[in-house]
Amino acid sequence: MRHTYGFGVHSPFAYRMVKDVVRPGREYSWYGYDDIDAVVNSRKASVKIERHAKMFHRLIAFLHPRSLFLPLGIDPLFHTAATASDSRMRIERKPKNAAGCEMIATHDSFIPLDRLKEHIRQPGHSIVFMNVPSGWADALFSALPEGLMLHSPHNAIIIHRQEMMKVAYTLLL
Repeated sequence: MRHTYGFGVHSPFAYRMVKDVVRPGREYSWYGYDDIDAVVNSRKASVKIERHAKMFHRLIAFLHPRSLFLPLGIDPLFHTAATASDSRMRIERKPKNAAGCEMIATHDSFIPLDRLKEHIRQPGHSIVFMNVPSGWADALFSALPEGLMLHSPHNAIIIHRQEMMKVAYTLLL
């Protein structure tokens, strides 16, 4: 778990992901945090969900996807985090349209593994996964032609980045 703070992360892109998205430090104040905090205060969201929503916000701001699939049943805090990151981004809520999005944010086995494998093979596409089923992160990494996977036992961020050697780091997400 030493990679959680950037130690031993040799890829410059992966290091920036860890330092800017996963563990940005206290010196950063993101513009979308006010929107997220307003929702947290209005409905008493858990600290864990708030932390994940803020990281999701930073990830979207870092990657700038033009389109995002976000399932209907997911905590509304994630929708707030997404819209606070980029109001011009198209957010798709129907699972049948997920394949047409640059980024898929999903949980559990909501979208079949085979569809996720097809998605991650396309350059510039990414997957953000909460409560990843056992073995799925490894299967998606195997399907990834080039790029980055940051994962923990329960969550994963997988990014197809062209001309980047395929690399995976385990850290606390």
